[in-house]
Amino acid sequence: MFGRIVGGINALPNEFPSMVSVRRVVLIVTAHVCGGSILNNFWIMTAAHCITESPQNSRFVVWAGSHDFNQNEATRQAINVMSHAIHPDYDGGVNPSDIAVMRLQSPLTFTAAVQPVVLPPDFSTPRLGPVTLAGWGSTTGGSTSMPAILQKVVKPLIDWNTCEQANGGPGASPLGPTNICTGPLTGGISACSGDSGSPLYIIENGVQTQVGIASWVWMPCGTIGRPSVYVGVSHYLPWVRQQLGG
Repeated sequence: MFGRIVGGINALPNEFPSMVSVRRVVLIVTAHVCGGSILNNFWIMTAAHCITESPQNSRFVVWAGSHDFNQNEATRQAINVMSHAIHPDYDGGVNPSDIAVMRLQSPLTFTAAVQPVVLPPDFSTPRLGPVTLAGWGSTTGGSTSMPAILQKVVKPLIDWNTCEQANGGPGASPLGPTNICTGPLTGGISACSGDSGSPLYIIENGVQTQVGIASWVWMPCGTIGRPSVYVGVSHYLPWVRQQLGG
């Protein structure tokens, strides 16, 4: 699965206000496990495997408005997760429906550092071109150490057929029709451990539209010829709205 962004750079404070850190509560401390995005002041969207691959009965907390985990940030809002819903088609492991939503115990307060994400039209196909991934995942291909400062990287969206071929071809590829993929296939730039659940954005005219959720990548991260794979968000928006009660 995903870890840290390989080949990225530090994001700016408040650059991605819809980005959150999904953290597992261990005794009295919390540990970053995945990224996520803000749907509204009560709901977070992330990858399903962030929940299913955590120990049973794990408790989660979300940090919104965070940039540097090592700082006591005035912009940070830490709110416990009350419940979650996993897409019914997700049965574990590498799966196109690797999407979940989390309901917070209390509402987020929207500020310059905390904002809801912009979502694409239902069932739309994102245009090929540059996309931006933000996350706190590992910054080296095999490393389990995570950065404290939010990372970002601009990558090319690649077409589905190219991605399928790079993942073993028809019949062998675990890719599903709702997945989207990024290169470059030359290696060195990739999502990695800890980036799971993180939003993949198309940024146009200053608007950050989330088109993907980081789902899985070949290890070590950034391997030549291996793309990063995401949930295609647009295909799951009717289900997401249903969970939110609308």
